[in-house]
Amino acid sequence: MAVIKIIPSKGRIKNIINYVLNKEKTDSRIISGMSCSLQNAVDEMNTTKELYGKTDGISYHHIIQSFKPGETDPEKAHRIGKELAKKEFKNHEVLVVTHIDKGHIHNHLVVNSVSFRDGLKLVSNKETLREIKRESNRICNRENLSIIKGSRSERSYSMAEYKLAEKGMPIWKEQLRSAIDEAKENSKNLVELKEYLKENFNIDMKVQNKNLSFLHPEKKKYCRGKKLGYAYTKEEIVRFFEKDPQRNMVNPGLPYRKADFRVPEIKSPNIGLSRIAPGIESIASKISRDIEKEKIRVEKKKERLLRSREKQVAGNRERER
Repeated sequence: MAVIKIIPSKGRIKNIINYVLNKEKTDSRIISGMSCSLQNAVDEMNTTKELYGKTDGISYHHIIQSFKPGETDPEKAHRIGKELAKKEFKNHEVLVVTHIDKGHIHNHLVVNSVSFRDGLKLVSNKETLREIKRESNRICNRENLSIIKGSRSERSYSMAEYKLAEKGMPIWKEQLRSAIDEAKENSKNLVELKEYLKENFNIDMKVQNKNLSFLHPEKKKYCRGKKLGYAYTKEEIVRFFEKDPQRNMVNPGLPYRKADFRVPEIKSPNIGLSRIAPGIESIASKISRDIEKEKIRVEKKKERLLRSREKQVAGNRERER
């Protein structure tokens, strides 16, 4: 039973790739790059954005493909994930990573939002999700793996939520869980967690005395963390941050105060215009030099990227023969 969900994000590609490559969740045998190298996936994806001038907006699409416990092994699941990536995202760089740390094996596909072939952005909507699910179901049918039939195939939830969904549990909660999981890995405390969720997923987080609450962008009411599971309570999330003493010296368990976000007042030194003006020309010259250096750096990256593409295409053609 393969379940698909897709999460578009404005976050940094480096953060999500670091998350999916966590050694406690996977190993080198079940990690693959499609149209990108494993060692330079972050640079190659960012270079594609720079080449086409599309560094803003949605940065990547995070697809999760979950399988029924005990129905497949990591290597087979990984092959299925690679085939799905090749079929659905042939013009995009994709990192395919299989996680084996939970009760159900699942694939993570990190898809660059910008196509390396024509610079077009990947559109993520209900039809996109339906198409990805159809292809996933086709592959699973061929491999004699069970799939979700009927209207349920139009819904987005993980294997862990499947039986609960049958009982009427709202599946948007799994989207909250996935976003929080990623945000935790890229935050040092509750303040950063709140900022990451808002910036990358448009999820609001409210901190209360004993609870955390989260507002899904499509909902009008907050959902308490304990409704998502024990791991999403304030107590457990604070414990997660405190496991690593280097994460932050600030006590992450404290509730927010306005003082936490106060910008300190900076008193400007008494410098006359006659002392400032002579430096403007040198600053402008430095900026101009930096711009030229950046242009050269991007052009060199473009050349390396094109050479890499040519070698990969040639290698693929040779293997097909």
